Amino acid sequence: MSEVEKLNQVNSSLKKKFKDKKLVFGSGFIGAKIVFVGEAPGKDEETDGKPFTSHRQKLLNQLLKTAGINKNKVYFTNVLKYSPTLKIPTSKEIRSYVPFLKEELKTINPLIVVTLGNMALNGIGLRQPLDNVHGKTFNFGSYELLPTFHPDHAIKDPLVKNQLQTDFVKLKKLLESKEG
Repeated sequence: MSEVEKLNQVNSSLKKKFKDKKLVFGSGFIGAKIVFVGEAPGKDEETDGKPFTSHRQKLLNQLLKTAGINKNKVYFTNVLKYSPTLKIPTSKEIRSYVPFLKEELKTINPLIVVTLGNMALNGIGLRQPLDNVHGKTFNFGSYELLPTFHPDHAIKDPLVKNQLQTDFVKLKKLLESKEG
């Protein structure tokens, strides 16, 4: 079975389990060496049907370009696959999506997973405050984990944006060390 077929199977399973939700699946390069995992799609992403659109996409594209990483060679997804507009998702809700995220990551088989924000960090399985671990790498078996801040946080806070830029430079160096 090809990676595309495996992803379609994961997405079909998600649709069956979460029939009542408007789901936003991951998108990008199937053979990506880098996967970005966000928290949950916002209204813009729900409308566009893909993760990280509008101002988030613009900032991520700018960070990727600055770091010298081809934006067409990465994959974007979220822990939650729907927009939780009215409330903060419970840990039980988050956990219900984690097996699908793990299958998605196994299918893409990246060298590096970058979590964007606290919920993404916890969803991937690292229960640490983001402020303590951003920009550090953790070996997660088949891939290296690099936690950093969500683009929304960076858009609101220039200091966080600087930290995010520094983390993207680390990402480029990490990618070079994994490929070389």
